[in-house]
Amino acid sequence: MLLFPMFFQNVRGLDVITAALWLIPQGAGMLITRPLVGSLTDKIGARFVVLPSIAITILGTLPFAFFNTNTSQWAIWTVLLIRGMGVGGVTIPVMSDSYVGLAKTQIAQASVSTRIIQNIGAAFGSAILATAVSNFMAGKAETVANVCDSFHAGFIISLVFMVVGIVPALFLTNKLKKEKA
Repeated sequence: MLLFPMFFQNVRGLDVITAALWLIPQGAGMLITRPLVGSLTDKIGARFVVLPSIAITILGTLPFAFFNTNTSQWAIWTVLLIRGMGVGGVTIPVMSDSYVGLAKTQIAQASVSTRIIQNIGAAFGSAILATAVSNFMAGKAETVANVCDSFHAGFIISLVFMVVGIVPALFLTNKLKKEKA
């Protein structure tokens, strides 16, 4: 989420408001999947919703490692819509799964804990990605091509984070296993 507006401004030359508006397709993708993700998570558990959603998010992020100033805005918006559908399928089940099996008295603590983890994770991830983009740009002339290459490196690193996210997703709830038993 941090890299997209910066990419739109620094590579595509958009102003701040337009760069923000270009994120609407991603939000729309999240809204599209919201009802389906909730019911699927209730039926089959978070694991089998999150794993394919991570794959969709990867598919929606990968093209940004290749996009440049000549990429059609429709291609960008379409990929963001797909990415949003994937992200929507990750965040909702993970958050709902964090409350599974808790006693009523533990819910408030879990709520605070998940919020703290989200904030720390977002800050940590943003810092890593911003540092990566900055380091890839270090010592190079500030041409659009070099800036674009630096963002490509940032998008690749974010893809690595998503692939690593598969491991904890394997530990989420699996209601299909319980149904068979």
